[in-house]
Amino acid sequence: MTLYLVGLGLWDEKDISVKGLELAKSCDIVYMEEYTSKLGVSKDSVEKMLDKKVILLSRKDVEQSDIIIKEAKRKDVALLVGGDPLAATTHIDLILQARKQKIKTRVIHSSSIYTAICESGLFIYKFGKSCSMPFPAKGFNPTSFYEVIADNQKNGAHTIVFLDLHPEENNFMTINQALETLVKLGLNEDTIAVGFARMGSEDQIIKAGKIKDLIKFDFGKPQHVLVIPGKIHFMEEEALNLKP
Repeated sequence: MTLYLVGLGLWDEKDISVKGLELAKSCDIVYMEEYTSKLGVSKDSVEKMLDKKVILLSRKDVEQSDIIIKEAKRKDVALLVGGDPLAATTHIDLILQARKQKIKTRVIHSSSIYTAICESGLFIYKFGKSCSMPFPAKGFNPTSFYEVIADNQKNGAHTIVFLDLHPEENNFMTINQALETLVKLGLNEDTIAVGFARMGSEDQIIKAGKIKDLIKFDFGKPQHVLVIPGKIHFMEEEALNLKP
């Protein structure tokens, strides 16, 4: 029996690869999670595409439960993941658990935000360490993401900032909220930033500019991703429409 991690791609059910689609259709059980990435696709539309039942899992189901592992011991199981399956460390851990149980695993890769952001004109090889910005909570207000950005800036490297999401609460951090937080922590309002919204959709948005301007811009519905560029090459500058 095999555990398949299948990437759904950037936006909707049409972004899945032919290979991923065929394998998901052939599996005995199909799970789907949407807490690591919010797509413009519903469980119902995926079920219609596969012509079979899809079980939606929460973060707790994937991270703290062995439900997937138990089923994969005796059946072929697919876990559908937004973007590429290995962009989130949660899924690496799942693979390691499966291997310890002698369960075969196979990853079906798909399009990812890591490469989609290069549609902005930013060079992929110039990105440094990425970081995530969580929603603050009582007794929990980390700022390590700011340190990552600062370190990358010193090295002239770009930073991808993944913004927190709580799909079960319909709560998604916006680019505007993220920029407000960074300014409060000390990032200069004249710093260049690039906002990405709903990448892969027909109404995707890529907008670059100074933080003081982007912070007022309406990027619309989720999911949002923020990039703080480091040293910008003249070709990147032209692609971002930053030249006067």
